[in-house]
Amino acid sequence: MLYSIITSKKTIKEKNMKTKHNWNSVNWLDQDIVIAKALGCSKQAVWEKRRKLGKPKSPNHCKHNIAVINKLLQTETENKTLSELSILVNYNVSTIRHILDENNKGYIFNDRRKICKYDWNKADWTKTDKEVALTLGIPNRAVVTSHRHRFGIKKNSVAVKSQKEINVPNYTKAQHIKYPGIK
Repeated sequence: MLYSIITSKKTIKEKNMKTKHNWNSVNWLDQDIVIAKALGCSKQAVWEKRRKLGKPKSPNHCKHNIAVINKLLQTETENKTLSELSILVNYNVSTIRHILDENNKGYIFNDRRKICKYDWNKADWTKTDKEVALTLGIPNRAVVTSHRHRFGIKKNSVAVKSQKEINVPNYTKAQHIKYPGIK
């Protein structure tokens, strides 16, 4: 009995929510705030309903970007990087990139991942990771190891000679600890 009361309250509430605003009479070309004021609801509610119904975004949906968009569309962006345009327009790089991509305008893209902290061209990959780290001034040899793995640079394995090749007599296991390079 208690369960039926709760379910009936939910259905009444859902019915009230559906019939509260007449979404059929809405002009979807208006901004969300204008529609919200006309219906007496929040801007968020209009935005959610617009998204649910698959309606297009309102014109000037990012009101603070109008001046930025106009300035970017008037300037020649093909010869400038995103950071230069950011300084010129006084706006963040990610929004500028989004605006330029939407309007099919070109720009110079600098891939920050290619900027290296260390000069890997000076590395002698025949050496061990620790030696390469010392040569390049890297404080942790794990950086060299991860770079080696990332770019598929194989280690030059040092060939371990057998006892016969280095003319050392047979030793017991206790004595063998003194000569780790012997098999």
